[in-house]
Amino acid sequence: MNWSRVKTIAISVFSIVVLFLTVKYLNLLPREEFLTDRQIKTAQNILSQNSIELSCTIDRKIYYVSKLNVKTEFAYDSILNKLFGKRVDRYQNEFENSIYHLKIVNQTLFLESKFKQDPFELFDLNRNDYMKDYDGSYVQVYKNYPIFDSRLKVQNQGDRVLYIFTRVIPQGFELKKNRAISATEAIFNLLNQQKNIREIQNIRFGFYLKDFNVIQGQAVPVWRIVADGEVYYINAFTGMLE
Repeated sequence: MNWSRVKTIAISVFSIVVLFLTVKYLNLLPREEFLTDRQIKTAQNILSQNSIELSCTIDRKIYYVSKLNVKTEFAYDSILNKLFGKRVDRYQNEFENSIYHLKIVNQTLFLESKFKQDPFELFDLNRNDYMKDYDGSYVQVYKNYPIFDSRLKVQNQGDRVLYIFTRVIPQGFELKKNRAISATEAIFNLLNQQKNIREIQNIRFGFYLKDFNVIQGQAVPVWRIVADGEVYYINAFTGMLE
């Protein structure tokens, strides 16, 4: 038997199998899709005909995403240790010293301070993990996606400063990705479920953890729509209001 020839044939067959599997895998990957100019124009015309003002740009991208696994437990441990010492009982809901008064309500941290401080230094946050939102607050970002209910807001209150902070710890995406509805579909789904809207002020794709009291859970992909000053979350898979 010509072992050299057998070896050559085996290598060739293996290469063909690898190529076949690679092509099949690439075909399973979602292609980049975008709304067309015609689709955008049609949506704008329908809104205009119904006397609904569109005062923001529409994201043209069609997203292929999965749910995001997150946890909330231990999210504030380092903050409590830094501001109140390592001996604090992290299961308490209220803490106070000569500078700070802190309450945790439904996994939201309310920190009153006598001094105005850089919030990123105060909470030891990486600035690159946050983006400025439409209302001036900061939203946590993971893999370029905003997590809308994980945010930091700063409010001046006379001689004190109030920091309102919610935080999740991302644990990674589910493996299987699905096609999300487009921005225009999300807008019309909202209008079908919420009547008498007169202005669409902001729309952005991201993730939303509906129940912040869970120790760990899943943030779902959503379109966050700001309309008439109110914030709505449209599930990007079902089209329903969250």
